[in-house]
Amino acid sequence: MDRQRAITIASLMFAVCFVSALIVTTPGMAEYSNLSVTDKLDPAYWLDRGGLYATYGSYTAAIKAYEKALELDANNSKAYFNRGLSYAELGNLNQALIDINKAITLNPGQSNFYYARGRVQLLSGNSAQAFKDFNKASNMGDLDAQKYLAQMP
Repeated sequence: MDRQRAITIASLMFAVCFVSALIVTTPGMAEYSNLSVTDKLDPAYWLDRGGLYATYGSYTAAIKAYEKALELDANNSKAYFNRGLSYAELGNLNQALIDINKAITLNPGQSNFYYARGRVQLLSGNSAQAFKDFNKASNMGDLDAQKYLAQMP
């Protein structure tokens, strides 16, 4: 009886892992199901969809979704910002900085934009500019920047 129970549990665990792997590795196949934004002509639809793709690590698909948002609203700072973050995740730090800089130009009051640019600057090896961005974000009240600066020697 114990052996049969162990086989059943192992089979169930395998099935759960297999299904989970399918879901995680194919986020582009999932249908968008946010009932609050269903209009594909609304940039928020594509921002949410891009966020979903990014959450599951499909940064190329996320970039495409953010590009659709920008086709609908060329001045959407969140789309530029999120596309920049996706480029950073793919290692394209130059394009990440271009997009985050555009987001800051469009909406300079977002402290998280400066914090993120600081992180990308740090990855790019530009620690002096990163420190400036962390200080700016911190002065604007960004808690992540404040925590980061507090940990520095």
